[in-house]
Amino acid sequence: MTSYLDALRPEQGWTADLAIIAAYSADPISIVAALLAMVGRDDEDRPAARRDLADAIEAARDRFRVVIQRGRLAKMARTPRLTGVLDQFVRDVAFDERRQSWHPKAALVKVSTDKAIEWRLWIGSRNLTAQENRDLGLVLVARPGGQGRRVPGVDDIATALAERAGLPGVSARGLAAEIAALKWKAPAGVRVDRLGISTGKGDWSLPALPKAVDALTVVSPFLDAGFLRHVAKTECRGGERQLLSTRFEIERLGATCRPFGDSLALDAPDYPPTNFEAPDPVDPTPASAVEEGEELGRGLHAKLLHIRQGDKRRLWTGSANATQRAWTGRNVEIIAELSVDEAVEGGLMSLIAEARPIRWEDAAVLKDVEAEKDELERARAEVSARWKGEIVWDTESIRLRHSSILHPSDARIRLEAGLITSDLKTWPAGQTELDLGPIQTADLTELVQLRLMLGDASCEWIVQAPATPPFGVERDRAAFMRAMGAREFLLWIADTMRGAAASPNDPDWTKDEPSRSSTGEPTPTWTADLPTQEEIFSTWSRSPAVYKAVQYRISAYLPALLEHTRTADPNGHTQLKQFAQMWAVCEEGLGAPS
Repeated sequence: MTSYLDALRPEQGWTADLAIIAAYSADPISIVAALLAMVGRDDEDRPAARRDLADAIEAARDRFRVVIQRGRLAKMARTPRLTGVLDQFVRDVAFDERRQSWHPKAALVKVSTDKAIEWRLWIGSRNLTAQENRDLGLVLVARPGGQGRRVPGVDDIATALAERAGLPGVSARGLAAEIAALKWKAPAGVRVDRLGISTGKGDWSLPALPKAVDALTVVSPFLDAGFLRHVAKTECRGGERQLLSTRFEIERLGATCRPFGDSLALDAPDYPPTNFEAPDPVDPTPASAVEEGEELGRGLHAKLLHIRQGDKRRLWTGSANATQRAWTGRNVEIIAELSVDEAVEGGLMSLIAEARPIRWEDAAVLKDVEAEKDELERARAEVSARWKGEIVWDTESIRLRHSSILHPSDARIRLEAGLITSDLKTWPAGQTELDLGPIQTADLTELVQLRLMLGDASCEWIVQAPATPPFGVERDRAAFMRAMGAREFLLWIADTMRGAAASPNDPDWTKDEPSRSSTGEPTPTWTADLPTQEEIFSTWSRSPAVYKAVQYRISAYLPALLEHTRTADPNGHTQLKQFAQMWAVCEEGLGAPS
């Protein structure tokens, strides 16, 4: 089924006006990929250039949100400094994972042209993370006045996502009313009977199944005994009752899994060593929540419940694991109830063909065992649930404040904190404020890294702390101008006028080193690849829209870059002053307002 990136990506000539993504966990690489897809700049073959990310952030500001469980923004093995600007797009939900989690996986997207509007709703099992696990996803598409069928529950999903996203000018009630009036098209062979999103108050019931079916299948990376016993009450006339999970989960609940016959397991794929240059740049160490979570890098991640009665095939899929915590609504989950045809059923069952059977006659033990709970993970859940931090800053320093003592109750565990753009500092026990010292404007961010340490073990993750006063767009521009440098900025302007994309040789957004001008000459040479007067005049006459975009970039970014290069890159500063003078002459000649 379809990827959430496909749902985000507008076709040629369309513009993405709104995108809200809900997930349990996320990482910076995947947030950037989603941003780029939303503006049609994603490229699977290479990371985005810094100029592409700058364009994406300008286009997506106040239109894009990622809503995740608090404490589940993964820390990368090496955090690029530009990661700090992503804070404006992330909102976290302060659920205590020891009792419940924000766990839906969905993307609500609006795209448009001058003549048409299209809504897309992706529902699936995948988090906003870089790992390539076995996941499922479903995209529904609707246009005002278009064909399709109304789907019960779609407005509830829109309401929940809009309320948590808090996008300026987006009313949850108004959005829900607009979504409810639409008719939705599903993929061939799929009929959507109902969509549901739980409230997290435990007001759902386990699924009502028939007394007897011809086939029954449960697929989930996490299990609990209560859910499996409930499902096992349904008789399978053909004996085709199947369970697909991980070997660990099946062996952990061996006695409960026995009614499913030869249960099936999928292993996690092999990942390369953790370093930033590897294809998997996200630190894979965060463990699952104490009761039920989403461990990054588990090979099987799809969730579904499937039954067949005669020629009727029903499917429940979405974010809910095969646990009571998920299905009774203690977590916030999204579940789609579908009727599917034989072809779709066959495609879904291909997961089964990839699995290996676990035969109980070969098993040494048939009893349920509890996995040992990790002390650092318990402390992580405790600190994340307690987190109410805020950032207070001025031109002299920045301080991290918490309304109460943040440290875990286990006094042996040490706590460190810092902005993700700076170093970690020890947070002294018993104190509610941590002085982070002076921070450059380009490094300001609401994303805070936390680290717990016990002996030689450690656990790191990212949380969000609102800043007083807010940072504003000046922070974004300072961050990008420091990263780009003079020459890269001038090439950005030139290539925009020429209609050229970023060169494959351009540094990608994960690189912190700026592109510097040559320091070998007292006066740097104005090379042919930099903007010229003739190109400026030609752009103005040929494409007013492109000229306006160039005009905006110069007015928004050039002042910050001139200030940065004054001492950091004197040769680059000289080139920028030359360009500024040339641009001013052109603007005056064209009669543009100053």
